[in-house]
This record gives sequence, C-alpha cells and structure tokens, in this order.
Amino acid sequence: MNIILLLGTLLVAALAAGHLANRFGVPHVVAYIIVGLIFGESGLQIFSGPILDAFSPVVYVALAMIGFMVGGELKHDVFKKYGAQFVGILFCEGLFAMALVSGLVWLWTDNPAVAILLGALSSATAPAATVDVLWEYRARGPLTTTILAIVALDDALSLCLYGFAFAFAEMSLTGVADFSSMLLGPLVEIFSSLALGCAVGFSLDMGLKFMRQEDDSLLLNLGGIFLGAGLAVYFGLSLIMVAMAIGVWLTNSHPHRNEKSFEAIKKFAPPIYTVFFVLVGARLRIDLLPQMGVIGLLYILGRTSGKWSGAYWGARLSSSPAVVRKYLGLALFSQAGVALGLALDIFQHFSQYGVAGHELGGIILNVIAATTVIVQIIGPPAVKTAIKMAGEIPETAR
Repeated sequence: MNIILLLGTLLVAALAAGHLANRFGVPHVVAYIIVGLIFGESGLQIFSGPILDAFSPVVYVALAMIGFMVGGELKHDVFKKYGAQFVGILFCEGLFAMALVSGLVWLWTDNPAVAILLGALSSATAPAATVDVLWEYRARGPLTTTILAIVALDDALSLCLYGFAFAFAEMSLTGVADFSSMLLGPLVEIFSSLALGCAVGFSLDMGLKFMRQEDDSLLLNLGGIFLGAGLAVYFGLSLIMVAMAIGVWLTNSHPHRNEKSFEAIKKFAPPIYTVFFVLVGARLRIDLLPQMGVIGLLYILGRTSGKWSGAYWGARLSSSPAVVRKYLGLALFSQAGVALGLALDIFQHFSQYGVAGHELGGIILNVIAATTVIVQIIGPPAVKTAIKMAGEIPETAR
C-alpha cells in the first residue's frame, strides 16, 4: 500500500476496534495496539521495518504532544501542595522496582551486570499509554494528579539510575569504569532537556500574546512543539522532557491565557495518538516472548511488586491520600520507549566487549522487548481499574 492508503486503512480499523473495545469496557489504547499487532511485524507484516521507520516523525510528534499535555498538568500550585509527596513516591517506586528486579535476577543468573542493568530499566514508566487512558475517561482527583506527576518525573529518575548501573556493569566486564562521567551524562541530558524546553516555552509564551485568531494560535503552538521536538532529536536529548518543559512553562507563566493552547492541541491530537499507538503495536514482537525465559518472568514479577509496594510505602511515608496509597501501583505497569531505547543502547555499547558483552546486551534487549509486549497490553486496563476503584471517572465517561 502507499502511505496515504495505509494511513486511511489504519485510522478506520482503529476506530472500529476502539468502538468494539468500548463494548467490553477496554481502553481504546489497547484496541489500537492490537490493530498494530495485526498489521505489524507479528501479524500481516504490512508494517515492515522500512515502513515503520518512515513513520518515525509521527512517533516523535505524538510523544512531543503527550509530553506537552502532561506538562500542562504540572501546575505550580499542585507542586506547592503535593511536591513532597510526589518526590517521596517517585524515589520509593523507582528504587523498590530496581532493588527487587536486581535481587531476583542476580540470585537466578549470578550475573551482577545483567541484574543491575535490568533493575535500572525497570524503574522507567511509559507515560503515553497511561496518560491516554486518563484522558479517555476524563479522570480527575488526587490519584490522577499523582499518576501524571510520577510518569512525568520517572524518566529523569530512570536516566540517573541507568547511568549508575551502566558504569557498574562496565566495571564488571572490563574492570575499569568512570562513574563520574556516567552519572554526569544523564544529569547533563536532563538539565539540557529542561533548559531547551523552557527556552522554547518562553519564546512560545511571548509569541502567543500577539495571536488574536485561534487558528494562528494553533499554528504557533504546533510550530513550537515541533521545533522543541526536532531540536531534542537533533541534539540527542529527551524529547518527552523537552516537550514537558514547554508545557510546564506555558501553564505556569500565563495560565488563563495559555489554557486555550492545551485545549487546541487536545482537539488536534486524536488522529496522531491513534496512529502512534498502532505503530507501538506494530513494533511489538510476540515471537520474542519464549526467549525471555525465567529472567523475563522474574523481571515482570520484580518490577510489578516493586512498583506496587514502592508506590504504597512512598505514599504512606509522605502522608498521601488513601486512594493514592491503595491504587497508584496499578497505574505504573506500562513500559515502552525509554526502557527500549536504553536497552538498545546497552546492546550496541556492550557488544564491543566480545562474547560476554554481546551476550549481556542480547539478554537485556530480548527481556525488555519481550516483557514490553505483556505490560503494554495489561498496563492500560490496570490504569482504568485504578482510577475506577478510586472513584475518579465521571459518570458521563463510564
């Protein structure tokens, strides 16, 4: 098929699948991912490698929009009121997941390098599918606010943990490692991403005050988001963090004036999100599931238990509301972009260290790719269950 015919087919198929999902009370995002599985590398293979690569700009745009919209939810008054709770929960859920995964894998494999790398990757949470479910059901409340904050901040924590784990694994293989440079790298990426996002957000905020027509404002907003995303890709920064910083700047600089920016992007975004999640499903490889073996099962067990227990104890220690303590862990299962990207980085880097390094990188990449298939399917329904049990879905959205 040509690209336009393929896009039209996907959108119609995704729409039909979404309506079918409604009948069974399943979030739309699961239906879109399943459509991707059918059309993608695990199904009809209409979406092959080259075609998926051709759609990379759509993926970047979708992630940028998601980051922008998440940033719009991170208002100053919310962080002033709940900031200490967010930080406490963030560190507990991330570190608990890393500790449990690392411990279980180390006991099974007796390989500390594999164990600590998988532990670090387990701390990452994919914001896209999680946030899409919150928007689909128009969720509002303390649990929803906490979920948005945690998935927004998780990338920064996982990058820092990854830097430490990477240096430790390299030392295990070679006997030499520079911990200072490996820890400095993630920090530079985080602060550079935030600085770029704030700079674009400041420029966008200055330009929006001269826009009188809604169409002009939409064009300027899209231009700013695309510019930030493009610069992030060009400089190798975190695209989501750049877009998130743009949203944070706009929502906190002139909240009343800039609220229209988020409303306009939200109306414009559904087709982009739909294609994005179809592409996510198209890249999932079901044939990798048997390869994850016991290590993959231990990874899922450790990550799920760590996220759940860490979220509970973090919420309890920070005196968060009861609904956050009880249900937040359910909403942190999704895993995709960041974990897969870092796993690929591990494979490419450690493969240069001979057979042992190549084997280590292969284990990490296979486990992350295989387990992503599972958590991407169970993650969105778990988010819906969490916000439903917390009573944060309006009657009109059920």
